[in-house]
Amino acid sequence: MVMMRRIYMFAAVALLCLVTAACPDKPVEEVTDIRGEWQLSQISTKASIGNETVDVYINFKDGGSFELYQMLGTGRYRKFNGSWTLNNKVLSGTYEGGSPWGSTYTVEVNDGNTQMTLTSEDGTETHSYRKQSIPASVKDNAL
Repeated sequence: MVMMRRIYMFAAVALLCLVTAACPDKPVEEVTDIRGEWQLSQISTKASIGNETVDVYINFKDGGSFELYQMLGTGRYRKFNGSWTLNNKVLSGTYEGGSPWGSTYTVEVNDGNTQMTLTSEDGTETHSYRKQSIPASVKDNAL
């Protein structure tokens, strides 16, 4: 009887070890958080945009909406609104009125959540952003 108990105990422990080893841990899904205000710090593109200076601020809001302030050359910022989604580090968006962004982007955010890089799906554009509050002067004077 004691011998049978030991065999059952050994079998139960062996089965437990086998089940534990056979079930790998679920991978921890890395969460990329792009919410907040960002300023464009660098553009790398294979297409020419001329000699114009480009300045962009974007605010990715909770709930999937955005406000984008863009100035080409000199003058005033233009404001654009719309919606964004982020799935598996792929960012896409639609402007108010229904026009989609020119591309979807792969998103990389550094550990401190102070730098963000967006790479177009075809790899021809890379936009680097830094966490930066949008100045009131930009918001108040935008067209």
